[in-house]
Amino acid sequence: MNHPPSVAVCGGGLAGLALATLLARDGHRPVVFESRMEREVRSEGLFLTLAPNGLAALRAVGVEQAVRAAGMTTRALEIGNHLGRTLARIDHLDPDRRPADMVTIGRGVLVGIVLDAAREAGVELRFGMRLANAQELADDVVLDFAAASRHRFDMVVAADGLTSALRAAIFPAMPRPRYTGLTGTGGMIAMPDVPSTEGVMRMSFGRRAFFGYQKAGDGPVYWFNSYPVAERDLMSVEDPVRFAAVLRQLHAGDPEPVGLILRAVPTVDRHYPIYDMPALPTWHTDRVVLVGDAAHAVAPHSGQGASMALEDAVVLAACLREAAVPAAAFVRFEALRRDRTDAVIRIGRRNGSGKMASNALARFLRDFLLPLFIPIGMTAARRIATFRVDREPLAKPPAI
Repeated sequence: MNHPPSVAVCGGGLAGLALATLLARDGHRPVVFESRMEREVRSEGLFLTLAPNGLAALRAVGVEQAVRAAGMTTRALEIGNHLGRTLARIDHLDPDRRPADMVTIGRGVLVGIVLDAAREAGVELRFGMRLANAQELADDVVLDFAAASRHRFDMVVAADGLTSALRAAIFPAMPRPRYTGLTGTGGMIAMPDVPSTEGVMRMSFGRRAFFGYQKAGDGPVYWFNSYPVAERDLMSVEDPVRFAAVLRQLHAGDPEPVGLILRAVPTVDRHYPIYDMPALPTWHTDRVVLVGDAAHAVAPHSGQGASMALEDAVVLAACLREAAVPAAAFVRFEALRRDRTDAVIRIGRRNGSGKMASNALARFLRDFLLPLFIPIGMTAARRIATFRVDREPLAKPPAI
């Protein structure tokens, strides 16, 4: 082609905005379509922790320092059991045993920083655009939106998450997400009587639910939980006061400050069932490519979901920079990314299984085995975090 192909990105989350920013800087004129309004995007979700490899991807986008300034440093994880006994402490180190800080930040704050970078790069942002249908033709891709508008592009990126509408339209036979049996929620609340955790994310396996929290200085407490529940019993959060009371009951008898924190939370207005995406046979056609959770949903138990999505954006932008046609870029992108994301998904599934312990025997086995397996898991985690996609985006990541 003598001119850059026209590009649509469906999804205004981290992967979509980061990719659009990089493409705009390379001379493309990408258009991002997002079903929500901008204020919803900037206030979405709870918070997340970015590993060093995710921060490296943000460095490639040019926003790493802004993200570090807006978030709080997470230097270690502590994991305890329902009796208050510490099972493991995990210091974030690189393979040479040097400190490798992570950053915990509100999801909406993070997305807002990347959104501002996209706008500054000249990306066209279209909010309130819910995809109704998509069709790939010989010469282009047709996108139909619920607002009765039709658009055509040379190539389209599906960055619209786990329940991707674009994936469903282009790949109708693809497997659908499966509920894992776990759901969770969380929030941020000012609590002067809870001391700073000094850069440590403290987590505990309660009798009925898993809980974690972190606090920096006199800032708010960032807290989250997850718990097993059958899909048929998932609550709709119509009564936020009642749901907060249910969470307190789930953690009744768990070591403090779990109860102290939850007693200070008057309402909880949302929860997040955790789904698993079966491996997809392919991530692309000649003109459409899947990225982030649309291609490979990474469970939150791995701590790598956002980082993998951001890496996808940097690698795909580099592949498009080097390829003569989009199809060639998509083939190379999938070849570079699939093994790595598959390994992270396996880690997430393994980490999530410990949160399903529901009786005394299961808890005993978990508490006995976890300290033995932590060193093995940390070796894999450090290999994941070592990769610096900003330096060599087209290099094959090291084996995990």
